[in-house]
Amino acid sequence: MNNTVRMRFAKTGRAKYISHLDLIRCLQRAVCRAGLPAAYSGGFHPHMQTSFAATLPLGFTSTSEILELGLTEEVPYGEVMERLNDVLPEDIRILEAGAPQFAFKELTYALYTVELPCDDPAQLRTDLDQFLAQPEILAQKKTKKGLKEIDLKPMTEVTDIREEIGRLVLELCLPAGSAANLNPMLLLEAWQNSAGNAVKSPKICRTALLTAERSNFF
Repeated sequence: MNNTVRMRFAKTGRAKYISHLDLIRCLQRAVCRAGLPAAYSGGFHPHMQTSFAATLPLGFTSTSEILELGLTEEVPYGEVMERLNDVLPEDIRILEAGAPQFAFKELTYALYTVELPCDDPAQLRTDLDQFLAQPEILAQKKTKKGLKEIDLKPMTEVTDIREEIGRLVLELCLPAGSAANLNPMLLLEAWQNSAGNAVKSPKICRTALLTAERSNFF
């Protein structure tokens, strides 16, 4: 009988440059090095039973990545976390482990902290307020059928804006489920195209994944 462990992990520092495919390989190798009894699929090419929620774009950091691992025998959650952290790179840390509380299909939103370096945070905030006040925020989004023009306005929720020394900090709640998904970079690009603001080197961190009811997804 398989046992499923769901883990929330952080991807920070240099790990933000690791692609999703390489991240999968890194974590699966860590499972092997940690000596955990991982479950595998059947057939001629068995695969370790791992699942990941909401692929993180390259260059983003996160404190809310989700890994689900199937085990062939029960291992205490704290031990799973400790054994993995002993063998993982320092910029990838397991933060908590436990039983899955929600199905992957219930993942609906993601929270992001976006830091925008600038010389005049007050002016940048004025520009942003004007941009967000538009009746529509149109952008070209890549789909399987090519580029499609979409309105980002109903998908964008800014929960906080802070003016700090040398930067403007935004807190965003954006759709991140199978029905709708919005990359914060698409919103920043639409702002730049609309107002001509050159947003240089934004720092984006995904801080939480939520269900439709805004419960923490885990």
